Amino acid sequence: MSMDKRYQEKIRKLLALSQSDNPHEAETAKRQAVSLMKKYRIDTDELDIISTYPRPIKRKTIKEYESILVSAIMSISGVYALHGARPRIYGGRIVWDSRVEFIGLERDAELAAYSFDVIYPQLEKARKEFQKTYGASAQQADLYCKGWIVSACRKLVNVFGKRDKPEEVVKHKANKQEGVEPTKIKDTKSSGNRGLDFNCLTLGHAHGKNASLNVATTDQQEKQLRIGGVSS
Repeated sequence: MSMDKRYQEKIRKLLALSQSDNPHEAETAKRQAVSLMKKYRIDTDELDIISTYPRPIKRKTIKEYESILVSAIMSISGVYALHGARPRIYGGRIVWDSRVEFIGLERDAELAAYSFDVIYPQLEKARKEFQKTYGASAQQADLYCKGWIVSACRKLVNVFGKRDKPEEVVKHKANKQEGVEPTKIKDTKSSGNRGLDFNCLTLGHAHGKNASLNVATTDQQEKQLRIGGVSS
């Protein structure tokens, strides 16, 4: 649980106590809530904002095609995203995990993490199959993934449409990101063969149209949407 979320939950509890029938208890709780909100620059209308964390990316940096996916998800959900990386010990050595944090209103942030968790494994599987089938290099696979994700994200936006960030999310982003360095994105590099690069991108774009997404509807019933079946 993030530090902000812990404080938000504490403030919610204090605000609830401020409605107590005991005047002394109510006044004390209200004073503590106001003090915490001032200290951590949390407004009342920001208390409904949460963070969600999709599956980690097993490396220290975010690649360009992963950034494209995150941007598309932000555009459909009205959230913003932060990126962090942390080391862990695995098999006697240090390995890094990158984690995307989606921040927004509860339902929006949950949709964002859900979308990432559904699409990203399909991308990983497509990459492995591409490399196995064609004996492709890592650079060629990155180009394939870029084409794949651009196509899949276009369909994702067609399904949901774009959604502006709510005012309280915009305000929260301004406070949260003050002084935070922007994430460094690893650009997709050329393999040195322009014709082959184009073929990798084109094949990825064609395969990305077959990406599928399970979407939870407003009544919490799930239905399957085939992104490739939605017209551009």
